[in-house]
Amino acid sequence: MSERPALTKGYVAKCSRCQHTLYKAKVANVKKILALALSALLLAVPAFSFSLVSVHLLGVTEQTSLLQGALLLIGFAPIVALVVIFCAVVAPVLLAACMCFSSACVVLNKRPRLLNPVLKLTSVLIHWSMLEVYIVSFMVALFKLSSYADIYYDSGLFFLVALLILNMSMICEYSNAYYWSFLTNE
Repeated sequence: MSERPALTKGYVAKCSRCQHTLYKAKVANVKKILALALSALLLAVPAFSFSLVSVHLLGVTEQTSLLQGALLLIGFAPIVALVVIFCAVVAPVLLAACMCFSSACVVLNKRPRLLNPVLKLTSVLIHWSMLEVYIVSFMVALFKLSSYADIYYDSGLFFLVALLILNMSMICEYSNAYYWSFLTNE
């Protein structure tokens, strides 16, 4: 097993052969991550249940939320719908819940048995939480549709963008190495 060199804050440890970043010397602001995660969990409910847009075409106006759209997609492309539901709904909510749990453990100085699997799950979910990909593809679809129909942005879209900002902020602030060091330091 290799020893980790002590790095001062702001420095990065890279592989000498391939230059891949191994870890960053970063001290996580645990209370900030906890606040961001709690806010993300609260915003997830309106972001996923409120209507994102209203589309007015040929005298008919339709509204849909992210979950309704993904569930409608199941009939046409079930695999795509499941990937959308996982990457745009399940992974961001689970990520916020995992970060909330692990940050609360650090703040309260508790080391429950569940913390180890939660930290492993967090390191996986960081790569699967893809709200930004969903929003970009959603905006491209709206841009293409705007030449055929009138589009009105609803409150769910603003909640979704706020959730995206919180999600990205959590990921930028999070340091998996910091939480693992907390777990191993008795």
